[in-house]
Amino acid sequence: MRPFTYVRLAVFLLLPLLLSCRQPPALNTATGTAKPEQRRIGTRGGKLVYRVSSPPKTFNYLLANDEPSIVVAFFLLNSRLVEFDHSTQTYVPGLAEAWTTGPDRRSVDIRLREGLKFSDGQPLTSSDAAFTLEAIYDEQNNAEVFRDALLINGKPISVKVIDDRNLQFVFPETIATPDNYLYNIAVLPRNALEVDEKAGRLSEAWKITAPPTSVVTSGPFVVASAAAAERIVLKRNPYYWKRDAQGTQLPYLDELTLEVVPDANQARVGLDQATIDIVDRIRPTDYASLLNAGGAVRAFDLGPSLGVDYLWFNLNPSRPDGTRRNPAKLAWFSDARFRRAVSMAIDRDSIARSTLRGLATPLYGVVSPANRTWANPDLPKIAYDLDQAASLLEEAGFTRRGAADAPELVDAQGNRVEFSLLVPAENEPRKLIAAVIQEDLAKLGIRMQVVPIEFAAVTNAWTKSYEYDAILLGLSLTDLEPSTYANLLLSSGEAHQWRPNQKSPSTEWETKIDELFAEQARESDPEKRKVKFHEIQRIMADASPVITIVARHVVSAANARVGNFSPSPIFPYSMWNAEELFIKQ
Repeated sequence: MRPFTYVRLAVFLLLPLLLSCRQPPALNTATGTAKPEQRRIGTRGGKLVYRVSSPPKTFNYLLANDEPSIVVAFFLLNSRLVEFDHSTQTYVPGLAEAWTTGPDRRSVDIRLREGLKFSDGQPLTSSDAAFTLEAIYDEQNNAEVFRDALLINGKPISVKVIDDRNLQFVFPETIATPDNYLYNIAVLPRNALEVDEKAGRLSEAWKITAPPTSVVTSGPFVVASAAAAERIVLKRNPYYWKRDAQGTQLPYLDELTLEVVPDANQARVGLDQATIDIVDRIRPTDYASLLNAGGAVRAFDLGPSLGVDYLWFNLNPSRPDGTRRNPAKLAWFSDARFRRAVSMAIDRDSIARSTLRGLATPLYGVVSPANRTWANPDLPKIAYDLDQAASLLEEAGFTRRGAADAPELVDAQGNRVEFSLLVPAENEPRKLIAAVIQEDLAKLGIRMQVVPIEFAAVTNAWTKSYEYDAILLGLSLTDLEPSTYANLLLSSGEAHQWRPNQKSPSTEWETKIDELFAEQARESDPEKRKVKFHEIQRIMADASPVITIVARHVVSAANARVGNFSPSPIFPYSMWNAEELFIKQ
């Protein structure tokens, strides 16, 4: 599948696909961290507050392209044909109780559960699943993230409704596994949305200001109220299909509030004062203090996340209006030797150990070490080596001048090498990383200005205006499977951040990656797929279009009153089993 791209979901960027061989990677749990309790039968009732750092933008998951919106619209308000159990890291039945792949590895027969209903009490049938897929593919609905995730080499999946509970998907070519595609289909109600879809205004439906009762859901919760910039209050869906082992209908909670708290200090205060129950991805300083604080709040280090932090340079030769960019900078950034020299000059170990207080793992490829099945273990570790970096720059025609303790790097035309690095102002760890990189590059004579701006402005720079030199951001993944990386790796991908949406590959190495990616997507043998995907990672490391830095650990905190708290290193972290969370009596 393609990036949920965070995946685009990246950033959010990449959407969910998963492991075809279904072997869960071992978790790298830090010594001394609290251990999540064993999940058990809970008690119905009560309210819980979960912190989000920015306001959700929509209840229509087709339009969700930011993390809070994905959490609410895709995971909490809707159910998927196939679910992903984070505790075992395997696909499990969701709205579909069974699915069978044909011998041609193209057709998939799907059988829905009996008696499914939407939150308004109307039946949920195969017709609704077919409607959802058709709506995703309809370009006027602006469902780019999910449409890309459900295209196979640019071609759609066809669907045939057999009866109310049975339907068939036919893929345009053979696939390694259908599970990841089924996971990306959260079923929407034809009855409630078909008029809007036919009128071409489905993209206007279920805005964050929509009347709560108009938002019809298939997931554990429905919308109770929305003060967009402050909080979203969800309540139990009375027709939710899932029950616990004793037959009690889930979710256990009466209410789940998503409290918008942009400031990390305020989030910590909320934990301490018990006005917030759960915070995902707390700061390293908060983790350290909570470990020794005692009291009701517990901290959990889940090890490296699937998400990664990296920087990239702007390789777009022109702006969207056709005007040319600075030719000197474009020449620097386009030279792989320059990019590799920058990579060698960054002290990843220091960033992971000191800057991020041990809650990060140095990174040398685009696949996090958390993805133990698909990450290439043979990629060479990029040593922090200023001498080798200086040699590469000299080979590329750059010269250092000035004092040894304050060098200045110039190119062959005498241009001073200086550029700006955009970093999201809301993201404290990335601002800290940027400061270290600034100091490291100064030792080579490179003058880098760190420019913190709002995340939305960063996104606009690389997706629309192309007005930037370099960006420190990364990738947020919801799955382990190689196809999850499509939006980043494919030259035509919208999350091919250094030069997105290419009509044809601009370099030989991008062409080779496109070819290998198509081959691995068709390969049913996991070992052969692994060889091809490892080769893609090697090419990426050699070309260095992105300079990977660290995989930060997922660190969560929760009040001890929260039962069944089982945070995952995979998005959506603590909310993956929200229907099971309960308040201890």
